[in-house]
Amino acid sequence: MILRLKRVRHPDVVCIERLEHFIREQQELGVTVLLAGVRPDSLALLHNVGFTDWLPAEQVFPEEDREFSATLKAVRYAQTRLAETPSDPAAHQEKLYYLV
Repeated sequence: MILRLKRVRHPDVVCIERLEHFIREQQELGVTVLLAGVRPDSLALLHNVGFTDWLPAEQVFPEEDREFSATLKAVRYAQTRLAETPSDPAAHQEKLYYLV
């Protein structure tokens, strides 16, 4: 799953808490969450609150000068991961659902 955070500006503590809860919940379900287009200020905030302690750096794609370049890198990373992972049709029976 790719979350594009390019337009996230000045997230408050509730936003960060919800983001952490969502990502950790997805990890428990075996879903990899990628953060794309993370602005420098948001990246610093995520580091300051400890995201880097549990979220692998390869799952975070910082904002770049070229539009959509971080998102494209995240998509390519996801495609590579999917190609490397054997697919079990039974594992995809349950649909993902999340309510904010």
